[in-house]
Amino acid sequence: MKRLVVAAILIAVAFAGWRWYERSFAPERQYHKFAEEMLKRHYDVAASMTDGLSEADLGALGSQEKTWGGPAMFQTLFPSKFKIDSREVAADGTISLHAVQTVLFNPPGVESALRPAMYATMRQVVTLRKTAGGWKIASFENNVEKVESTNGR
Repeated sequence: MKRLVVAAILIAVAFAGWRWYERSFAPERQYHKFAEEMLKRHYDVAASMTDGLSEADLGALGSQEKTWGGPAMFQTLFPSKFKIDSREVAADGTISLHAVQTVLFNPPGVESALRPAMYATMRQVVTLRKTAGGWKIASFENNVEKVESTNGR
């Protein structure tokens, strides 16, 4: 009988932990994956992570297209850094994240496997909606704040 009670308690704790993870970290992880796919211009993959946004819609919002140098500027991409400035939960359960994606890259003619030569700061607002298939991107705003050399950083 004691084993049954302990098993029931462990199952309840595991379920509560999973629910907490689903509400706390899963939306942010989905946003990170989505933002990286947008940066790499994999709009088909990014569109599969959305709830109603098409590949063409995402192409118009593209991260590389918003910078002054365009896609040709991003010869080598390094993993991005993310900072969530704020998180708002609406009454219907949608989550809005106000975030900054720092894109680290090398422009054409600069090659370094160890560290990037430049960075771009993208200020983003993303709304996520919980669906049967998990968290999906419902809307995405993407604005370039600055593009600078990492030497002055």
